Amino acid sequence: MIMPATSMKGEVDRSQWKQFLEEFSKRNEGRPTRLEVIGENIGAQESEKYLPLLGVTFEPKGSVAGSVEILLGGSTPADERHLEHLILGVRSIVPITGVVGLEDGLGIEDGEGERTLMLFENLSELTEGE
Repeated sequence: MIMPATSMKGEVDRSQWKQFLEEFSKRNEGRPTRLEVIGENIGAQESEKYLPLLGVTFEPKGSVAGSVEILLGGSTPADERHLEHLILGVRSIVPITGVVGLEDGLGIEDGEGERTLMLFENLSELTEGE
């Protein structure tokens, strides 16, 4: 795939967003996450910590066309831990990879320049930090 000169390093081509997010979700389902939103007007806000990834989807049509939804939470309806985070007017999606090439999360930027970072947490951090 040839990336346009204006693309950020590692940015996923817009025509591949839906397929990329489906595959990303399958590879990383159930991994504990941390969700942060960073913007000029709000600064850095942590929305959640340690909720497992249920999935990330791109909506190309309808009233929320061009949006990405991040679904986090328990794997059963009885588990009340749940978060749905909708990002409207997405401008870019960039996978975040670690030094060994494993996926560490996603960076998503909207048309206003607000960035959402969904990062994966290590289970060892969970047991040591809590």
